[in-house]
Amino acid sequence: MNSPDSVLISSSQLQQRIRDLAGEISRDYRDKNPVIMVLLKGSFYFAADLTRLLDFPLALDFMAAGHGSSGALEVVRRPFNSIRDRHVLLIEDIIDSGLSLSFILTWLRERQPASLQVCTLLDNQARRLVQLPVRYLGFTIPDRFVVGYGLDFREDFRHLPDIREYQMEPQSQKNGKS
Repeated sequence: MNSPDSVLISSSQLQQRIRDLAGEISRDYRDKNPVIMVLLKGSFYFAADLTRLLDFPLALDFMAAGHGSSGALEVVRRPFNSIRDRHVLLIEDIIDSGLSLSFILTWLRERQPASLQVCTLLDNQARRLVQLPVRYLGFTIPDRFVVGYGLDFREDFRHLPDIREYQMEPQSQKNGKS
């Protein structure tokens, strides 16, 4: 297995941008008592660092989407909290094609939140197939496969404190997630 060596976004850059995002979100949600909805697994580190900086009452919940037995995308971990008539801020790690996030947003909208906004750490617009409303954006990145700070390659490298480019071996590219 290759080792991810090339740091694209350092730990200090991540933490500074997260502080900036927390300031924006705090201004916008101060009086709304929102549900912060975290998409698992990749968003966990980002959400943990971000929510510790928010200075208002909030509910924290988690959800996950994956491919079911039929191969179709489905919600595989449902939130515990009702979001009906609540302001919801969805926390995502990275947006690539936008297809998964589009599915999740549709699923959440069906539950009739008062509002629904997206905060993503990373945006890879080169792979975008669906345009999405992103209210809070950490970084736009080049079309690279990245790991670290929650993002993985086959469940490895999530623990890295920064975002690194990962060069997959040719056979891995066929079998790895994109």
